[in-house]
Amino acid sequence: MTGDRRQFLRATGASLGALALSGMATTTATAADPTDDWQPADSSNYTNASRSASDIRWVVLHTIEGSYEGCISWFQNPDADVSSHYVVGNQADQITKMVQLEDVAWTQGNGPYNDTGVSIEMEGYANETDFNDHIYQQAADVVRYVCDTYDVPMQHPTYDIAPCSAYDGEGGVIGHEQIPSPYDCSEVTGGKVDPGDTWDWDYFMSLVTDGSGGGGGGSDPTFADGDIVHNTAELNTREQPDTSATLVDTFPADTTAEVVNGPVESDGYTWWGLHWLDADVWGWSVEAYLAAGEGATFYDEQPVQTTADVWVREQPGLDAAKVQVMPAYTGGNVVNGPVDEDGYTWWGVHFDDGTNVWAWCPEEWLAAV
Repeated sequence: MTGDRRQFLRATGASLGALALSGMATTTATAADPTDDWQPADSSNYTNASRSASDIRWVVLHTIEGSYEGCISWFQNPDADVSSHYVVGNQADQITKMVQLEDVAWTQGNGPYNDTGVSIEMEGYANETDFNDHIYQQAADVVRYVCDTYDVPMQHPTYDIAPCSAYDGEGGVIGHEQIPSPYDCSEVTGGKVDPGDTWDWDYFMSLVTDGSGGGGGGSDPTFADGDIVHNTAELNTREQPDTSATLVDTFPADTTAEVVNGPVESDGYTWWGLHWLDADVWGWSVEAYLAAGEGATFYDEQPVQTTADVWVREQPGLDAAKVQVMPAYTGGNVVNGPVDEDGYTWWGVHFDDGTNVWAWCPEEWLAAV
């Protein structure tokens, strides 16, 4: 059987269901970066680098000592000689990224802590601003994302001054007020006091660690961090727990994911942060369409190959017309399924290793590549 994918899907009666929370995505992402806006700092205000998780140990909170808009403008001024990875405002949807995380922002006042840190500037004044929930939640979203992505410990070390060497200690989430001076590590750099006495570290870290300020989806949530789950219907995953948030991807039913965040209550739904394992995609999805346990073995468009010589058929089932014997190690991509029939789980595959055959093959003779 040859032809294109559209004909194959039509012939087998396949469809992509239209749930209220579904729809095909146009982009994919490897993590749920909470950024609302990208406005790069002037290139003279940071160092181009290629940092990885092994290089990043600290997330450092600062207060702007001014306004959100003013900070963004200043970091874009080539005379500033200063920058931060993120700027967070006191209104909703005010998370601006200005320096890519693999690059080194200039804001700690201590070179090694710049090299090993991710910096967040928050609108307000140290020891003066009564920080609102927008600041707390948006900064927590950024910190959680950075910690998850770069394996920074999701903890707030309470020492007055961080270690003299930025490479000592376990790392974590600290304030500018804890950065040691590069000239005398018994003192803080530049006499800084931000984020200051009005910043509630306990409350903030509760937002960072469970995403909701100490409860999320309730006292007895359905899932826990690290649980393996699958979706019971075609399901969207989004950059944030919100039906209006940017769509990351859409997964067919029975796709397996790991719980990495949540629960968060938003828009009348309970949301979970998920790592969709086979596709290596991170996003937020609605609990109503999730169930415990692994889902299907393969996912749409996954590369596979046959593990032995096997008959492939026009339909899923042993009584369906045979197409041909597909030799062992013939490669292709999953385009349909799974369908359980005659004691086997069948997958529609486009075999593209020179054969251009669209046919159904039992799972038992397929393997991911």
